[in-house]
Amino acid sequence: MATIEIILPLLLVLYLAIPLVLLLWVASLSRRLRRLEQEVAEPRARPAAPAGPWVRRGANIPPEVPAEAPPEAAEAPQDDASAQPPQTPAEPAPPATEPAAKPRRGRLEERLAASWMVWLGGVTVALAAVFLFRYAIEEGWLTPFARVAAGLVLGGLLLAAGEWTQRRPLRLGAHAVAPDHVPAALSAAGIFAVFVALWAAHGLYGLMGPATAFAALALTAWSALGLSLRQGWFVAALGIAGGYLMPLLVASAEPNAVALFLHLFALTLGALGVMVWRRWWWFAFLTLAGALVWPWLWALAPATPGDRLVLGLYATGLAAALGVLSLRLPLPEPGRPAWRWIAATLGETGGLGFALTGMLMIHLAVQAGFDAASVVFLLAYGGVALGLGLWEPRREGLFPVAAVVALLAMMVWPAADGVPLAPSVEAGAARSAWPLGLPEALGLFARALAGLAVLFGLGGFLALPRIAARPVWAGVSALIPLLLFALGYWRIAAFEVATDWGALALGLALAALAAATVLRRTGWPEADTLLALYAAAVTAALALAFACVLREAWLSVALAAEVAALGWIWSRLGVPALKGIAVALLAVVAVRLVANPWVLDYEGGIPGAFGWVVYGYGLPAAAMVAAARLFGGDRRELTVTLCEIAATAFAFLMVALQLRLWTSGSLDAGRWELLDGGVQALWWMLAGAALLDPRFAEGRRWAPPAGTAAVAAGTALVLFWLLTDRNPLLVPTPVGRWPLVNLLGLAYLAPALILAGLAIDRRRAIGDGWRLAFAATAGVLIFVWLTLEVRRAFWGSEIALFLRPPSAAEVYAYSAAWIAYALALLALGLWRGSRALRYASLAVLMATVAKVFLYDMSGLTGLWRVASFLGLGLTLIGIGRVYGLHILPAERRAPEQP
Repeated sequence: MATIEIILPLLLVLYLAIPLVLLLWVASLSRRLRRLEQEVAEPRARPAAPAGPWVRRGANIPPEVPAEAPPEAAEAPQDDASAQPPQTPAEPAPPATEPAAKPRRGRLEERLAASWMVWLGGVTVALAAVFLFRYAIEEGWLTPFARVAAGLVLGGLLLAAGEWTQRRPLRLGAHAVAPDHVPAALSAAGIFAVFVALWAAHGLYGLMGPATAFAALALTAWSALGLSLRQGWFVAALGIAGGYLMPLLVASAEPNAVALFLHLFALTLGALGVMVWRRWWWFAFLTLAGALVWPWLWALAPATPGDRLVLGLYATGLAAALGVLSLRLPLPEPGRPAWRWIAATLGETGGLGFALTGMLMIHLAVQAGFDAASVVFLLAYGGVALGLGLWEPRREGLFPVAAVVALLAMMVWPAADGVPLAPSVEAGAARSAWPLGLPEALGLFARALAGLAVLFGLGGFLALPRIAARPVWAGVSALIPLLLFALGYWRIAAFEVATDWGALALGLALAALAAATVLRRTGWPEADTLLALYAAAVTAALALAFACVLREAWLSVALAAEVAALGWIWSRLGVPALKGIAVALLAVVAVRLVANPWVLDYEGGIPGAFGWVVYGYGLPAAAMVAAARLFGGDRRELTVTLCEIAATAFAFLMVALQLRLWTSGSLDAGRWELLDGGVQALWWMLAGAALLDPRFAEGRRWAPPAGTAAVAAGTALVLFWLLTDRNPLLVPTPVGRWPLVNLLGLAYLAPALILAGLAIDRRRAIGDGWRLAFAATAGVLIFVWLTLEVRRAFWGSEIALFLRPPSAAEVYAYSAAWIAYALALLALGLWRGSRALRYASLAVLMATVAKVFLYDMSGLTGLWRVASFLGLGLTLIGIGRVYGLHILPAERRAPEQP
């Protein structure tokens, strides 16, 4: 046993010393190899002697010709007096590929000896420490304290070796050829050994409590960050990874949020500082991952108010740190679009981290139920962005990012379910706008809206004199208060009529007007743009004020009027930014009027005459027409085009919905009858035909596709709804007793005539494929109408088959009507010289033949069957005669004509 106690320390020393000696030996060899390579490369780097008469005969130095010398200069004959005797040709120079191959071999050797082998040696030393501890544990040779002490001694020796090699650098200039990785490898192995020893002391042997182990591991991580300023990025990465993973290694029955997030914040500050000092910008992604994951995970578990306070302070400090220590944020440029600048800000790690910290704050607020502390931290987050933007132009892009985060936070604020109306508000009326008259849940929400509106609205405006990106900040200052107001009007007043909300919107309009008045006197180069933004805010706030005191549809009317007002301002100032605002506002109006499911529940209008759709869609359509003209009227410009499209869509919907009110009595009627579908199909086809009119479609590239789509939609409604689900042969539907003037003519004949007219009219911009499809559909619909009209002539208004089976006379009448229809098509084909009409005639005739032979032969008796076959036969003979006399000879002569 005594022998083992004597030999074991010696073996331990040898076990630790041998890898270290080998590592130093490899490093020495690598330095010697680089020194030899440098000495071999030095003669080749010397400049060659100039070619000329002083060149020794037979020297292996090719003559040099300046690259910029013209060819004739190189070929000019020399003077006879200065001409030298002919010289022996120089030996051929080595191939061009040989010098290029040697550097490649040198780089490969450099990587093997000076880089890969060194790092492999460092990893080997670290693994040796792990294996040593494992072996000592399995054999029980050392006490737990001795094992930990040995690990700490090993780590200290490796760190000392790394510092020693760092203080004795390679020969001057060698770092330029190949960096010396030996010090960093030794130091990284030492840091790892210390980490393992400290973790073993706590996790395996219980020699240290959680607090002591936490502090020791944290100090080790911070020391690694400090050491990385001398030893390189690998040591820093090891320190950052160990510091962020350290809370997982230290188990505690009662986790301490203060200690944890104080450590994380200090570690993050150190990592960002090292990143900035050493220009290791890619370190930011590793830092962001560690700094943001822990608070996100901590917030998932139930937390005390004290923990939430710590988390909020940590998130606010982290946002400030990321903003202050981000030196690569883009500067605003006068000619750069605002969205590109904001995108570049988010693309940089500092801007991305600032935005992600804002998302973390929203997550913390959701977990805390949006209490008062959450609102304070959101305001602090916006204040940090405001202060950083005032401090330095590179950080001005953080202000709009913070504004978006604040708006998202208010949007995800939980609804106050079950909160009664304010006592001062009568039952059925809207909730008050003032926080003092609201329940606590809504009062805090209202105060948060007001605070954020003041921060981004008033704060952004007051900061304009010291800001480089004035248009962006002015846009935030003008837009965010309006969006917050609209959000509050929705969440608190539920878009009901509320005069106090209208007064508040009027106050916003006056504030924007005052801002525009002040900016008009500044004389800044971008004053027109700023004035336009605040003028747009004035008109938008007035539109919201009108919407607050009017009903649902009037909100869309007011917003549409705002688009026209923006067009008027643009016509006076010519600021391009107004067009972007107008397009965004137009999109809001379009969503409200086109994709809003609640629009079916709106009320208003003149009962029994006109509904609210007349002004709810008509006034926005008129506003869009006015806006298109005010924005210049150039149909090639996007804003004008969108305004014209919106005006056309609103006018189309106004007529369609008013027709729906007339035919059904309500917009949300459960089912469409034959009358409803027929009227809508006719309107869609007529509207499409109007869009296809050359007088309207000229200069409007969108009109022909839109018109074709409208006609196709109306046709589909007839074919797939009126002919299937609402077919009067299948569904009992009174169609009327008068010929032609009945539902059959409305649902089938009128659409057929419209399609036929479109197919014939060559002036309209319709593709040949669509024209052929419209003509074929028209022929089918006329055939259907003719058949149903025969049925109505026999049985009156109710023509459903299951009510009355067809009589023999009725069956014969179908054949007669179809034959007449075929003859009419043939006559038209001969008159118009149309082969398509003749083919249609043959198709109807073949349908009649099939009906006679498949049904009349067995379904008719007596004279009705005779008349059916006789009429069909005579028709076929007559048509054959017509073809023989007129059509076939003309077809044979056609190729002979020039």
